Amino acid sequence: MKKINVLVLGFAMTLGLSGCIKDGDPFDPAAQLELEKPIIREYVEAKYPAATLDANSNIWYQIIASGEAGSYEYKIVNDQIENPRIKVKYSGWLLNGTKFDENQTDAGWSTTLGSTISAWHIAFLPKTIGGEEVNGLTSQGLQKGAKIRIITPSMWAYGNATNGSIPANSPLDFEIEVLDIQPPSTSN
Repeated sequence: MKKINVLVLGFAMTLGLSGCIKDGDPFDPAAQLELEKPIIREYVEAKYPAATLDANSNIWYQIIASGEAGSYEYKIVNDQIENPRIKVKYSGWLLNGTKFDENQTDAGWSTTLGSTISAWHIAFLPKTIGGEEVNGLTSQGLQKGAKIRIITPSMWAYGNATNGSIPANSPLDFEIEVLDIQPPSTSN
């Protein structure tokens, strides 16, 4: 049975980003992760001591609210993970405490899960879908009403690329509240 692995997708994205680097400036994502691990651990221990480390992704997470069990069923269609439409409130910080983005309006921010960074895919998706391993953080995946904090290595965010006010190689801290989650064909 073919295993679908979110981590493979993220690794491919990291390799793709590393191909954009100028010649003579090699980038090693594994070495960068090793540099970030103690920094992230120290940050988590100081700010979120109840957080859990996911050994597959090296993402730390804390479930603040579990949401409505069974409010969304994740699916695999034609060997692809179906990307639901999500509506969220969120805030994002650099580990130095700088808030780089947020949407805390009652209307939230609507998008497809497929248009978000890999860390969000890992946070939203369940560990398995229909018996297939997808390596999400929780057994059911994020559901409507769920609230989660994730602290992600840069490899699951923007890697070694600068993105707006986010410097290259930046681990990120997100708090995400799921206002709604629907199949892709349903608009929020």
